[in-house]
Amino acid sequence: MGFEKRVLTVVEDTLGNAPASFTNGTLFVECSVPEAVMLETMLLKELTCGIILSRVGIESAFDFV
Repeated sequence: MGFEKRVLTVVEDTLGNAPASFTNGTLFVECSVPEAVMLETMLLKELTCGIILSRVGIESAFDFV
């Protein structure tokens, strides 16, 4: 399974049908701040990389490093 597919599976398992997509390697998810923190925690459990979380309007942006 590819990286983006793995990440989107975690998003779906954690937040249900929240709008989520990748743009230039950054994951954008339309969610609240508490949901973003919960998602970041779940992604850190699944992946072996760092994550930089930021807000862009009503979306949360996740950069994987």
